[in-house]
Amino acid sequence: MSAISTIRNLGPATEAQFAKAGITSAEELRALGADEGYRRLLAAGTQPHFIGYYVIVMGLQGRPW
Repeated sequence: MSAISTIRNLGPATEAQFAKAGITSAEELRALGADEGYRRLLAAGTQPHFIGYYVIVMGLQGRPW
């Protein structure tokens, strides 16, 4: 299993937020996709912001944000 921080644009702080949401690997996040991953972040208490969602989408596409 790869760390979430191996996904482009996603660093240690985002990885910690995903861990609180129960998502602990890059493979798991890829399988869930950006919509469900972001939904789980919000459900775990992360403050909503469009850039956070955008960074996840672009990272899963392997593109810089």
